[in-house]
Amino acid sequence: MDAAADLPEGLVLDGELVVWVEGQMSFEALQRRAVSGGRTAARLAQEMPAHFIAFDVLQLDGQELLHVPYGERRAQLEELFTDRGLSAPWTLCPETTDPRRPGSG
Repeated sequence: MDAAADLPEGLVLDGELVVWVEGQMSFEALQRRAVSGGRTAARLAQEMPAHFIAFDVLQLDGQELLHVPYGERRAQLEELFTDRGLSAPWTLCPETTDPRRPGSG
C-alpha cells in the first residue's frame, strides 16, 4: 500500500484491509486483488481501491503498547489520524459506548 509510506517508522496498527463494492465490503473483490498480478493488479487497484480500517495501535515510535489500556491506545490512534490528516485509503473504525449501537465496546 503506497499510502503506508507516509506513516511514521515504528508504527504497528491492527485493522482490516477491505475493498468496497457498491457501498459494501467485498471479500471476493479483495481476494481477486490479492491473487492478481501485473496489469490486472494495476487495473483492479484503480477500479477497486483497497482501504485500511484501523481498530487499534499496537506499537508507536517503536514502543509496544499492548500493556497500555485500550482507551489510551484509542486516544493515540485518534491523535495519529488527526495529526497526520489521514483519510482514504485510511479509515478510523467508528467507536461508541452506547450498547444499542453497532460497534459499541
